[in-house]
Amino acid sequence: MDAAAVRRLFQVSFPEVESEDPVEYFGEIGSAVDALVYGWLYWPKLVEQHGAVFLALNGDDEAYIAERLAAAIAASRDEPRGSWAEAVDSFNFFELEYLFGVRPATANVQEDVVQQLGSVLVETWSARLASAYPDRRFSVTLRLADESLMLATRVQVTQRTPALVPPAGWNARVR
Repeated sequence: MDAAAVRRLFQVSFPEVESEDPVEYFGEIGSAVDALVYGWLYWPKLVEQHGAVFLALNGDDEAYIAERLAAAIAASRDEPRGSWAEAVDSFNFFELEYLFGVRPATANVQEDVVQQLGSVLVETWSARLASAYPDRRFSVTLRLADESLMLATRVQVTQRTPALVPPAGWNARVR
């Protein structure tokens, strides 16, 4: 996280706070309840299914992931499905601006805000995964918006080692 960039973003977003130190802002504009709400974002719940780890950021993730995976495994339509790793990665892909229901009044700085947030999430999510799964290695990367692909700035989580093993019934050639 770039402290100088964050300070500028905070000054634009909260002009009523007179501080040069971004650390001071949570004490000026936040509350313990605000901090608690965001605890799940910074140290997310992790769900493991079929040997794959999923970040749970939407609520009722275990049921949603299990249902979607079961349907994909059981499906028998003749369409290319892709690898098991690609399927897992599709769950662990988070466009940052869409994680929140409230859009800020200072929309002109939104991209800068999500990039700074993304850099923090890369660090905290990496630590969370390393803490919960010390024998596995994950890649947690920030990817900037790509208008040609209609993708917002996002964080992608990928398990690197050990390699993911497809569950019984998974056929990369059948969807």
